[in-house]
Amino acid sequence: MANIKHLQANDGRAFDAFGQTISFKAEPEDTGDSLFLFEHWMPPTLGVPAHTERNYEAFYVIEGTLEVEEDGERYGLGTGEFLSLRPGVVHALHNPGPGITRILTLASPGSQHARFFSTVAEPIEDPSNPPVPDGPTDFERMATVGRECGIEFLAPPEPKEAAEAG
Repeated sequence: MANIKHLQANDGRAFDAFGQTISFKAEPEDTGDSLFLFEHWMPPTLGVPAHTERNYEAFYVIEGTLEVEEDGERYGLGTGEFLSLRPGVVHALHNPGPGITRILTLASPGSQHARFFSTVAEPIEDPSNPPVPDGPTDFERMATVGRECGIEFLAPPEPKEAAEAG
Protein backbone atom coordinates (compact mmCIF):
# COMPACT_ATOMS: atom_id res chain seq x y z
CA MET A 1 0.00 0.00 0.00
CA ALA A 2 1.58 3.29 -1.13
CA ASN A 3 1.52 6.33 1.17
CA ILE A 4 0.16 8.53 -1.62
CA LYS A 5 -1.87 7.89 -4.77
CA HIS A 6 -2.26 10.75 -7.22
CA LEU A 7 -4.45 10.56 -10.31
CA GLN A 8 -4.81 13.15 -13.06
CA ALA A 9 -8.28 14.04 -14.38
CA ASN A 10 -9.93 11.01 -16.04
CA ASP A 11 -7.25 8.64 -14.69
CA GLY A 12 -7.98 5.38 -12.90
CA ARG A 13 -9.22 2.05 -14.18
CA ALA A 14 -12.52 2.64 -15.98
CA PHE A 15 -15.38 0.31 -16.87
CA ASP A 16 -18.56 0.42 -18.95
CA ALA A 17 -21.23 -0.86 -16.57
CA PHE A 18 -24.42 -1.23 -18.61
CA GLY A 19 -23.99 2.10 -20.44
CA GLN A 20 -22.66 3.90 -17.37
CA THR A 21 -19.01 4.62 -16.67
CA ILE A 22 -17.31 3.68 -13.41
CA SER A 23 -13.82 5.16 -12.91
CA PHE A 24 -11.88 3.73 -9.95
CA LYS A 25 -10.09 6.35 -7.85
CA ALA A 26 -9.16 4.81 -4.45
CA GLU A 27 -9.18 1.04 -4.84
CA PRO A 28 -9.50 -1.38 -1.92
CA GLU A 29 -5.89 -2.51 -2.32
CA ASP A 30 -4.86 1.18 -1.94
CA THR A 31 -6.70 1.47 1.39
CA GLY A 32 -6.39 -1.92 3.08
CA ASP A 33 -10.03 -2.50 2.00
CA SER A 34 -11.25 0.29 4.27
CA LEU A 35 -12.86 2.05 1.32
CA PHE A 36 -13.48 2.12 -2.42
CA LEU A 37 -13.97 5.48 -4.12
CA PHE A 38 -15.16 5.75 -7.71
CA GLU A 39 -16.56 8.33 -10.10
CA HIS A 40 -19.83 7.27 -11.69
CA TRP A 41 -20.95 8.84 -14.99
CA MET A 42 -24.68 8.17 -15.42
CA PRO A 43 -26.38 9.21 -18.70
CA PRO A 44 -29.96 10.55 -18.61
CA THR A 45 -32.70 7.97 -17.91
CA LEU A 46 -30.21 5.32 -16.71
CA GLY A 47 -29.63 4.17 -13.17
CA VAL A 48 -29.03 1.27 -10.83
CA PRO A 49 -31.94 -1.06 -9.96
CA ALA A 50 -33.13 -1.56 -6.39
CA HIS A 51 -30.61 -3.50 -4.33
CA THR A 52 -29.07 -4.01 -0.90
CA GLU A 53 -25.46 -4.51 0.03
CA ARG A 54 -23.33 -5.44 3.00
CA ASN A 55 -21.27 -2.25 3.04
CA TYR A 56 -21.76 1.44 3.78
CA GLU A 57 -22.30 3.58 0.70
CA ALA A 58 -22.23 7.35 0.21
CA PHE A 59 -22.90 9.57 -2.81
CA TYR A 60 -21.66 13.10 -3.55
CA VAL A 61 -23.10 14.69 -6.72
CA ILE A 62 -20.41 16.42 -8.80
CA GLU A 63 -22.70 17.37 -11.70
CA GLY A 64 -26.36 16.92 -12.62
CA THR A 65 -29.20 15.39 -10.64
CA LEU A 66 -29.35 12.05 -8.87
CA GLU A 67 -32.56 10.47 -7.61
CA VAL A 68 -32.10 7.97 -4.80
CA GLU A 69 -35.12 5.92 -3.81
CA GLU A 70 -34.98 4.33 -0.39
CA ASP A 71 -37.89 2.46 1.17
CA GLY A 72 -40.48 4.28 -0.95
CA GLU A 73 -39.01 7.75 -0.33
CA ARG A 74 -37.30 9.63 -3.16
CA TYR A 75 -34.38 11.99 -2.57
CA GLY A 76 -33.50 14.41 -5.38
CA LEU A 77 -29.83 15.37 -5.05
CA GLY A 78 -28.32 18.25 -7.00
CA THR A 79 -24.73 19.32 -7.56
CA GLY A 80 -22.85 19.51 -4.27
CA GLU A 81 -25.35 17.39 -2.32
CA PHE A 82 -24.51 14.26 -0.33
CA LEU A 83 -26.39 11.18 0.88
CA SER A 84 -25.16 8.11 2.79
CA LEU A 85 -26.72 4.71 3.46
CA ARG A 86 -26.16 2.04 6.08
CA PRO A 87 -25.61 -1.59 5.07
CA GLY A 88 -28.79 -3.49 4.19
CA VAL A 89 -30.85 -0.47 3.07
CA VAL A 90 -32.82 -1.18 -0.12
CA HIS A 91 -32.08 1.63 -2.59
CA ALA A 92 -32.11 2.47 -6.30
CA LEU A 93 -30.39 5.25 -8.27
CA HIS A 94 -31.68 7.14 -11.30
CA ASN A 95 -30.66 10.10 -13.47
CA PRO A 96 -33.88 11.92 -14.46
CA GLY A 97 -31.93 14.08 -16.94
CA PRO A 98 -31.72 16.10 -18.97
CA GLY A 99 -27.88 15.88 -18.82
CA ILE A 100 -25.22 13.54 -17.51
CA THR A 101 -24.96 12.96 -13.78
CA ARG A 102 -21.52 12.55 -12.25
CA ILE A 103 -21.31 11.09 -8.76
CA LEU A 104 -18.42 10.40 -6.45
CA THR A 105 -19.35 7.16 -4.64
CA LEU A 106 -17.68 5.75 -1.56
CA ALA A 107 -18.19 2.15 -0.42
CA SER A 108 -16.73 0.78 2.81
CA PRO A 109 -15.39 -1.82 2.96
CA GLY A 110 -14.80 -1.78 -0.76
CA SER A 111 -13.35 -5.02 -2.13
CA GLN A 112 -16.68 -6.67 -2.99
CA HIS A 113 -17.94 -3.57 -4.81
CA ALA A 114 -14.72 -3.27 -6.81
CA ARG A 115 -14.87 -6.99 -7.66
CA PHE A 116 -18.47 -6.60 -8.86
CA PHE A 117 -17.56 -3.86 -11.37
CA SER A 118 -14.33 -5.46 -12.56
CA THR A 119 -16.22 -8.75 -13.14
CA VAL A 120 -19.53 -7.62 -14.68
CA ALA A 121 -18.38 -4.51 -16.59
CA GLU A 122 -16.17 -4.03 -19.64
CA PRO A 123 -12.87 -2.09 -19.36
CA ILE A 124 -12.74 1.19 -21.32
CA GLU A 125 -9.89 3.55 -22.14
CA ASP A 126 -11.48 7.00 -21.75
CA PRO A 127 -14.12 7.40 -19.03
CA SER A 128 -15.21 10.78 -20.43
CA ASN A 129 -16.11 9.11 -23.77
CA PRO A 130 -17.94 5.86 -22.89
CA PRO A 131 -19.38 3.47 -25.46
CA VAL A 132 -23.08 3.69 -26.30
CA PRO A 133 -25.18 0.86 -24.78
CA ASP A 134 -25.93 -1.79 -27.39
CA GLY A 135 -28.92 -3.46 -25.76
CA PRO A 136 -30.82 -4.03 -22.54
CA THR A 137 -29.04 -4.83 -19.28
CA ASP A 138 -28.46 -8.53 -18.64
CA PHE A 139 -30.21 -8.50 -15.27
CA GLU A 140 -29.57 -12.20 -14.56
CA ARG A 141 -25.81 -11.83 -14.99
CA MET A 142 -25.78 -8.62 -12.94
CA ALA A 143 -27.78 -10.32 -10.16
CA THR A 144 -25.59 -13.46 -10.15
CA VAL A 145 -22.31 -11.54 -9.97
CA GLY A 146 -23.84 -9.13 -7.45
CA ARG A 147 -24.88 -11.99 -5.16
CA GLU A 148 -21.30 -13.34 -5.28
CA CYS A 149 -20.12 -9.86 -4.21
CA GLY A 150 -22.60 -9.24 -1.38
CA ILE A 151 -25.00 -7.15 -3.47
CA GLU A 152 -28.60 -8.38 -3.76
CA PHE A 153 -30.55 -6.92 -6.69
CA LEU A 154 -34.33 -7.04 -6.40
CA ALA A 155 -36.11 -8.51 -9.40
CA PRO A 156 -37.32 -5.77 -11.76
CA PRO A 157 -41.08 -5.21 -11.79
CA GLU A 158 -42.93 -7.24 -14.38
CA PRO A 159 -44.32 -5.34 -17.35
CA LYS A 160 -47.87 -4.16 -16.66
CA GLU A 161 -49.39 -6.41 -19.34
CA ALA A 162 -47.73 -9.57 -17.95
CA ALA A 163 -48.88 -8.76 -14.40
CA GLU A 164 -52.46 -8.19 -15.56
CA ALA A 165 -52.50 -11.44 -17.60
CA GLY A 166 -51.14 -13.54 -14.70
